[in-house]
Amino acid sequence: MATWPTTLPSPEKDGYQITPMAQTIRTEMETGMPRVRRRSAARMDQVTVAWKFTDAQMQIFRTWFNSATDAAGGASWFTIDLAVGETGVEPVEARFSGEWTADMLAGINWRVSAKLEVR
Repeated sequence: MATWPTTLPSPEKDGYQITPMAQTIRTEMETGMPRVRRRSAARMDQVTVAWKFTDAQMQIFRTWFNSATDAAGGASWFTIDLAVGETGVEPVEARFSGEWTADMLAGINWRVSAKLEVR
């Protein structure tokens, strides 16, 4: 499994957000109360993260993200240190959930935002 490059920084605290993914499924009935049942016991969270990269770090990130042996364009799971509300910052398995975005900052620096699925 790929790992987050050690040459890249950890996510910023500003905007860091954990959203638990639904573990239940809801079926509306023709009459009466809807039926709600557990879909899975496996816990999945969606974590919104952002990083500040220099231009050189942005190049490393783009290469790592597109590499077939690393993030594979966002399709592959990788290990990254994140806080998920359990025991502080710890290594977790994550993958990108959709596309990342990058905003250019002063001095050719970048703020990259993404949503990660964490298992």
